[in-house]
Amino acid sequence: MHLKEVDANLLVTLDALLVDASVTRAAERLGRSASAISHALAKLRELFDDELFVRAGQRLVPTARAQELAPTVHVILAGMESLLRPNKPFDPSLTLRAFAAASNEAGELILIEPLRKRLQEAAPSVRVEWTPSHADSTIDDLRNARCHFVIDSAGESAEAPDVRAAKLFDDTLVTLARPNHPYLKRRSDAEAFAAAEHVSVDSLPGFRGLGRGSAQTKLAVRQDSQVSSTLVGVLATLNSDALLTLPASLAGILERQFGLARIAQPVKPVTFPVRLLWHTSYDRDECHQWLRGQFTRIAGEFAA
Repeated sequence: MHLKEVDANLLVTLDALLVDASVTRAAERLGRSASAISHALAKLRELFDDELFVRAGQRLVPTARAQELAPTVHVILAGMESLLRPNKPFDPSLTLRAFAAASNEAGELILIEPLRKRLQEAAPSVRVEWTPSHADSTIDDLRNARCHFVIDSAGESAEAPDVRAAKLFDDTLVTLARPNHPYLKRRSDAEAFAAAEHVSVDSLPGFRGLGRGSAQTKLAVRQDSQVSSTLVGVLATLNSDALLTLPASLAGILERQFGLARIAQPVKPVTFPVRLLWHTSYDRDECHQWLRGQFTRIAGEFAA
């Protein structure tokens, strides 16, 4: 296969199908008919000697080959767009793009949701969808464009030479309790604190993190109750004497929304970095760069 045999419009179609996972939506995005997109997909399958997409209900699921092609195709198209408008600055308000950001609940609430609100005004046609983060698949997810950003807490994700990382801010583990909890009136010692009933959210750093960060090993051996979500943890804490330990970034929201109160921890504070990860194939993507800047600004305002 020679470069002269490749129609650039086919790559545009492939990119749209990778983003939308639907012939109909890709056609709407590109202003073309569904039959034209289907015809282009047939040519792409012949060109790459691969099915590229298989149907699963109403969605098109990319094959391994399509996932492998995704980052490269996107970079090629971003470069072509840049060549065609060399003197025109990037304007987010005129950009039509879709991205996926992977994070735990804390990252979704403190970074992704504020970003979405900004996009409504600054870039109404740019979408950033949340997807759950899985530390064991972060690198593959970024390489195969299953997600375009990962918000990493406490250095959970592996390192890789083709994955960039930028620290957004330092977070700290804090402990919350219901209003009028006995520990709000008197400071507990480490032994009493360790013996109390504790709740941790499964996807977030919690009480066991306090134990690992403390020289007082009593905190590391106690079994706390793991719950499935922040909401379950909040309800358990409001309706008992249980203590809820989680990142301070999220705790601030829960204090305001649910009236939970922060108690003094009788251990050394545990601090950890919150980082933004992305694949190097998006380094020069102008929209991706702009979104990275927005994440950094939101984190800066939050950290301040």
